Amino acid sequence: MAQLNAALVKEQGVTFAVVRVKNHVVNCNTTSDQMIRSVAAALGCQLVVLMGESNRKLRGNRQDVVNFVSSIHPARLPWKKWTV
Repeated sequence: MAQLNAALVKEQGVTFAVVRVKNHVVNCNTTSDQMIRSVAAALGCQLVVLMGESNRKLRGNRQDVVNFVSSIHPARLPWKKWTV
């Protein structure tokens, strides 16, 4: 089992997950794509945005959602620890 620090957000009828990950995950296309697929399956949420834990770089599977998350301060997200 693994633990995720993630926020499930519903905005304007769209539900998506924001997940804090190590910086190297968002810096590598292959690794981030694999993580997005894994998180989507684990949380049952098809829209996923990964956020680097210290660089706050964002990567996701839908650019409009990534742009929306970039406008939100991370402290405003409903973070929760998930065991998957």
